[in-house]
Amino acid sequence: MARARSVAGYAIPGIVVFFFWLVIVILVIILLAFIVHWAGGGALNLRLGHFILDVGFT
Repeated sequence: MARARSVAGYAIPGIVVFFFWLVIVILVIILLAFIVHWAGGGALNLRLGHFILDVGFT
């Protein structure tokens, strides 16, 4: 049986809590992307031997 949280006397199913935190994480990622876009973007040039990774974003 799944664990339930109790908020103000009401039992909240674990799946609801999971989706709540999933939405919070997605909103934080969107906020961070907006801040990076507002700040002008970024660039990553990673070179490890023959491996080259060039990533740019705005």
